[in-house]
Amino acid sequence: MNRFILLITCTALPFFSFSQNTTVYKCVIKGVPTFSQTPCSKDAEQITLKEINIIEAYKSPTQANNVTDSSVDNFLEVQQIEREISKLQLTLKQTEKTYQEQVKQASYVTQDQANRLGASSIADAIAKKTAPITSAYESKVTRTQQQIDALRQRKQLLSQIP
Repeated sequence: MNRFILLITCTALPFFSFSQNTTVYKCVIKGVPTFSQTPCSKDAEQITLKEINIIEAYKSPTQANNVTDSSVDNFLEVQQIEREISKLQLTLKQTEKTYQEQVKQASYVTQDQANRLGASSIADAIAKKTAPITSAYESKVTRTQQQIDALRQRKQLLSQIP
């Protein structure tokens, strides 16, 4: 009978944990923090985590749960704004290249084409062909620049918030 009780105790013991704390080791490998259950280097920092009673944790909300860390959110939003500004500036550069190519293409006008456009000279025909291109380019640049300015203002506001 004693052997039977001892056998049951030994087989069931691994399934029960009496420890209240869990130990984790933090190591920095090539500048990257790594966490492990075993020491991963000589300078491993031992971190003890207390076991949390989940029922008690959700039963009474603490003030720590109500506090939001807006500084991290602001930092992430500033980073997103910087990426959007970079994209818009790249769009401006591409728009300028496209505009220059279109103007260059429009400058290849023969006298016959000028006559069909109803222009008195080749220069007048070139001016007529480039006018809508220039108008579209300027409106697109203005719109993109306004978007960039709005993003910069938003970034400045977020940078001022602590």
